[in-house]
This record gives sequence, structure tokens and C-alpha cells, in this order.
Amino acid sequence: MVELFRQPTITESDLCEIARVSTGRKKRSDEELIQHLIDLCHDSIFEHATMTFYVKCPIYTARQWMRHRIGSFTEKSGRYSQMKDYEATISTEDQDVVDETLCELFGYYTEMVNAGTKKEEARQVLPLCTLTEFYWTVNLRSLMNFLSNRADKHAQKDISENAEQVSKIFKEYYPNIFAAWKKRDDDVKRFLSERRGNAK
Repeated sequence: MVELFRQPTITESDLCEIARVSTGRKKRSDEELIQHLIDLCHDSIFEHATMTFYVKCPIYTARQWMRHRIGSFTEKSGRYSQMKDYEATISTEDQDVVDETLCELFGYYTEMVNAGTKKEEARQVLPLCTLTEFYWTVNLRSLMNFLSNRADKHAQKDISENAEQVSKIFKEYYPNIFAAWKKRDDDVKRFLSERRGNAK
């Protein structure tokens, strides 16, 4: 689950005004300037705008997410908060066995906490599909990098689905930046795919 925490304060027009300080001229419309900046990979301009998201996902997905280190994360603490939920996103022929095992682990964890075991110690029995929550503040340049990697068809299903939610929110608030970036990203991936094909 992904939600926008608060509406961004810097707009596309603000970013264009920031970009124009380098030349002092307004030769292009905002939309044209954004396309120009993206085409030339002048992405540092987009570091001036940030978005903050609230995310709830399995721990294994959060760990992939946090590999994108140019961003700020504040996560629920399993040391001070009791972990309550899990989400097994894998389907298997032995799904009933998996579900039963997960229920047993969470039951054991709850028993340990109720018996006085410290949460930071009891959490050791919990699986990676335990749900965690975090806030993520990221500038648009890093956000585009995240989407290029995690909304990609090669990404693991759970983080890919979450990245698609991020993508929709990004598109809503920065439609021209999103469109220009998406075109560049698609073009780069198409070029790399063709190059790999020719190398075989």
C-alpha cells in the first residue's frame, strides 16, 4: 500500500523557474523546457522537489526499497512496537502449510510478548513477510531512478506493484515531468534490449 503523505509544495512551474536561472532567459514554455531538461539528462533540477509517501509492505519488499539510499526513511520499530500482520505474496502448491506455519510463528511471537519477552527479542521468530510501515521522502531525480528499476518488468512482483502506485501519484502531481521521463526511460530500455539482442 502506498499513499502520498502530503501534497508537494514545489510545482513544475517552480522547477522551470529554478532551471531558468542558469540562462536568465525564457525561450521555451514550461512543458518544452521540461522536455529539454529530460532529453539532455539535466536531472539535477528535479532534486529541488520532493515527495513524501507512506508505505505499508512486507519486510522483504521494504529491504529492496531501501536499497535506493538517496531518500529519507522512517520505519516502524519492531523493538518498540508489536508486529501484528503479515502478507505472504507467494503462491505455492503447499499454501495451506505456509499459511499454517505463518500463523504459528505469529502466535508464538504474541505468546512470547505476552509472557514478558522483550519485543526486540521476540521478533527474531518473525518471517520476512511480516508487514512493516515507513515514510519515504525522496527527490524527483531519485524517484525516477527508483521507478526505472522497480516499476520494470524484471522487478519482483510485490515491489513492482507498489512502484506502479508511486508512479500514478508522481504522474498526478508532475504530469509533464512524468511524461518526458517515461518516454526517455522507455527509449533507453528499448535501445538496451535491441543491443542485447544484436549481441547474441
